[in-house]
Order: sequence, then structure tokens, then C-alpha cells
Amino acid sequence: MNTSASDRQLSAEELDELENLLNSAHPEDSMLVDELDGFCAAAATSPEPVDEGRFLHEVLGDTTEAVASRLSASEHARLLELVGRHRRSVLARLGGERAFEAVLGVSEDGQALADAWAVGYLRGFNLQPDSWEPLDDDEVCVEAFELILRFADESDPEAEGNESEPIADEERDELVDLMIEGAQELFVRLAPARERALKPATFRHNGAQPGRNDPCPCGSGRKFKVCHGR
Repeated sequence: MNTSASDRQLSAEELDELENLLNSAHPEDSMLVDELDGFCAAAATSPEPVDEGRFLHEVLGDTTEAVASRLSASEHARLLELVGRHRRSVLARLGGERAFEAVLGVSEDGQALADAWAVGYLRGFNLQPDSWEPLDDDEVCVEAFELILRFADESDPEAEGNESEPIADEERDELVDLMIEGAQELFVRLAPARERALKPATFRHNGAQPGRNDPCPCGSGRKFKVCHGR
């Protein structure tokens, strides 16, 4: 997959700028950049397309209208631009030939922190969990998803129902790499489900064929002549 200027990975400076803008948008409920990266990965992997409005509400922690009231017009435009570019960048990198490089937090001693990324991925999954049923029929997908769950559990180790074993420091880096590799494998293996969801709707009709200017029976809202009547 070729990477255009519009879906090229954000620079470190742009990621810092995005982090600051997200914090200004909603200090309590907006996503961290590494959480956003995981969220974008899940949205890109989802077997069903994710609605743009719902996507932005999750990321910003509020409606775009409410966020616009807290920022200047230029800041608001820049925030949406950076979020959009980052989302496209994640999609391009997941579908690329090279290994996916996630945006992760780093501890004071330089160790990768993957809990926020994993939480973001789960938030993307939870937008429409029923559409991820194909995951259950693929053992590799199940194992990859379970590792994401294990890292997400680290963000709240005392949560009810959290029975994950703590991740030992000596195995953390290896498991982080395996989680990111697994996320890219999830993207690849769920590609057929995404392709089926994007196929044009088919329809059957009884009786006379609709007129060229009548609404198309497929329910698209377009005229028959520019939809299935072509």
C-alpha cells in the first residue's frame, strides 16, 4: 500500500501538538495519543464501518460542537485535521507491508507502556462488538485479542472480574511486540468480513420495475436510475 501525504504518520512534534489539543478539547474525557492510536487500530479493523460522528465523540470526549466552543476556530480545525490524518495513517500502516509501529507511552526508565493503547483498542471494539463475531472462529485472532485484554487489565488491576496475571518486567517488551503483531494480524484476518460489509446492497422486488426517478428499492435513498437502475 502506497502512503500519500494525507496518511503519512504524524511526526513527534505533531503528536505532541495533538496531545495538547486533545487535552484542551476536554481535559478529563478526551483520549491520550497512545489510547487514540489503539482506538484507530480497532476502528480500522472493525468488520463494520465506524460512524465518523461516533468516532470523534469517543476521541474528543464530547460533541464537536462543544469542543469548538472551548477552542479557537484555528485550533478546532487543526485538531480535527490531526485526528483525521492519524486515523488514516493507522489504516495505512496496518495494511502496509512493513510491521505496524504503534504509538506507545514510555515509562521513566524507557520501557514501553501498552496499557493505554490496549484500552483504546477495546474502546474501538466496544463501539460495535457484535460485528466482531468472525474473530471467534479464528484461534490466532482469539489469542491476539486475549493479549490486548491482558494489557488493558493493567490499567485497572483492581477492577471487578479482572483475573489477569501481572506482566513481569522481564517479559513485558516481548509481549508488547506480540500484542502489536497480533493487532496487525487481526486487521489482516478480518479483511474478508470488512469487504463483505462494504459490498453494495442487493435487493429483490416483486411486480413492476420502479421508474428511473423513483426511490431505489435497496433503501439507499438515491433515485433508481443512479443506483441499481444503472
